[in-house]
Amino acid sequence: MAHTIPTAVSALGDAFEAVLLDSARVTSIDIGADATVTHGLADETTLLMIAVGPDASAAAVTVFRGEVFSAAKAWPLSPGYHPFGVPGGSRSLHFSASADTVITVLEN
Repeated sequence: MAHTIPTAVSALGDAFEAVLLDSARVTSIDIGADATVTHGLADETTLLMIAVGPDASAAAVTVFRGEVFSAAKAWPLSPGYHPFGVPGGSRSLHFSASADTVITVLEN
């Protein structure tokens, strides 16, 4: 995979692909209060990192991967860094927040 490196994580041989920092693949997304914003992933993206800033702790940020947003199936994101594998499937991420906030997405 382009823009990744294999990284061993345990003595048992478990491993994961680590996303490389490529600023050309970083997107900042402004989310308005009670709004849903869609971000399209590149066709070759298989890994991503979502950064949610500390100011978002009161914003109730959620993410949903699919063609049509579903609040019932959206995943809550607390402040911090969230790695996700996204091989195949939908190329649409939908973000929502209960207050204005900014998140950052890094794709491999």
